[in-house]
Amino acid sequence: MNRTEVSTTFRTRWTMIEPFHAIGLRVTDQATYESLAEAAHQRGELSLARREQGVMHGCCWSLGDGLEVWTVLYETRGGKFYADCRPAFRGRQLFHLFPWEIVEYEEGGEAWARGITADGDVSVAFALQNITEIDPRQFRDQPLIAAVSGLAYRAQINKRAGKPVFEPLGRRYPRRDTADNDYAVRGTVLSWRDLTNSLTRCNVVWVEVETGSARLEVLLNRDALKGELKRGAWLSAEVWLQGHVLRAQDVRSRYEGVDFSTPRRTWWQKLRRYH
Repeated sequence: MNRTEVSTTFRTRWTMIEPFHAIGLRVTDQATYESLAEAAHQRGELSLARREQGVMHGCCWSLGDGLEVWTVLYETRGGKFYADCRPAFRGRQLFHLFPWEIVEYEEGGEAWARGITADGDVSVAFALQNITEIDPRQFRDQPLIAAVSGLAYRAQINKRAGKPVFEPLGRRYPRRDTADNDYAVRGTVLSWRDLTNSLTRCNVVWVEVETGSARLEVLLNRDALKGELKRGAWLSAEVWLQGHVLRAQDVRSRYEGVDFSTPRRTWWQKLRRYH
């Protein structure tokens, strides 16, 4: 696809609020957005998902350390194109969701997932990045396992400890215009490390936060962080939740021992006696 075609087919998305800066990218206008989408299309790893009315072409451009740019191009049978470009991070923290649902907006190139964690405590809604890598029908009647993390719009270190928070931003601030996957996060910093965007050489920080109801990986731009980051500090952030659904082979490849963060009752499910 040449540049002219990209410019005429990609929707005007740079005005939306996906935090590209959280993974070290600066997207300030339509031209920058289109250039990034074109670069991802040319350099990314391709995947494909067929639908009744067309085909979804996915492109995952890895920028190192789990940082990614995703584009999804939806091609209709009539030859029309609709596309989406967004920042991503392929994290390690897994969420087991049941019940759950996945919603696709084919002409927008978007997909969203929402569900309840296996212990029944937390409702999670996130932008689903790898819809073209998976077949949602494979997960019917079983928990959905997803690596979910938050890309921070803004973040700061609090001087004092407070009440842990993990809830939709719209519930916390009803008058603000927010997306379903915008969340308010506050909790204790368990660990952190510096990452580098291989394209821009920008410094990004990965932070693991204990929010009380869930452990969450948060990505933030080092220049945008207010306060000194250290273990045990209290971090407050507003994040855009995103994630990737894992297939059975993906989960097996990550296994390093017993995952004590999963509910104990799930350990015994396969040992039930049936008559």
